[in-house]
Amino acid sequence: MDQAVAQEKVPRALARKVRTRMGYLQGAVQRVERASGLRYPPYYVEPALPMSRGGGDYGQVGIMYARVIPTTAAGSLVILVQFTAALVAFGTKATLEAVAAHEFTHYVDLVRKLSTTSVTSDEAATTLYEASYADTERTVAPKLLFAEKSLVTLVNRKFKAELTDPALNKKVNGSWLAKNLPVRWVGPEENVVRIGMGAVASARFDPAVLSRVAELKEKMNG
Repeated sequence: MDQAVAQEKVPRALARKVRTRMGYLQGAVQRVERASGLRYPPYYVEPALPMSRGGGDYGQVGIMYARVIPTTAAGSLVILVQFTAALVAFGTKATLEAVAAHEFTHYVDLVRKLSTTSVTSDEAATTLYEASYADTERTVAPKLLFAEKSLVTLVNRKFKAELTDPALNKKVNGSWLAKNLPVRWVGPEENVVRIGMGAVASARFDPAVLSRVAELKEKMNG
């Protein structure tokens, strides 16, 4: 955000608003941690607003308010959650909590997928694992992950196929898009991260999440 302000891409007043409302995001993350009994993955706030070119694929509005991004750092797999400045600035407390919880279901499902990927020594050096982080991908059912029923109800109410929040969309359209604030267009081909099998094979996932994944597998199969 500081860099975006320095480059005059984001107004200083808006950056202050995001900072002021960061407590809501932190509170949302804490609520998810209490309800799941698990630690939230590393997260950050993105000053540009990702927009999908294929609106029909990712929702009518085409705005990607948050997403789970698997990437690599120093050869190691890292899973991050990206929240947008527009979401933090204009989303209600309930919306932030619902989004934080929804992205957490994507995170746990991605850990499930990556931790069960079979990798041989030969594949580790040559093969790429393609991981999609589009919101159309599978999630873990909130009721299987969160002990707090009110949080489960909130997520199910806010998310049908994608985030349903007309008031947020209206605010973002008027206070972000109409003011030509930073937007980054994301095509379907950019919504896939190619990760070296070596990074997947050597990944160190949170043991508590792996334990929960094993429990979820039993529940889903049972």
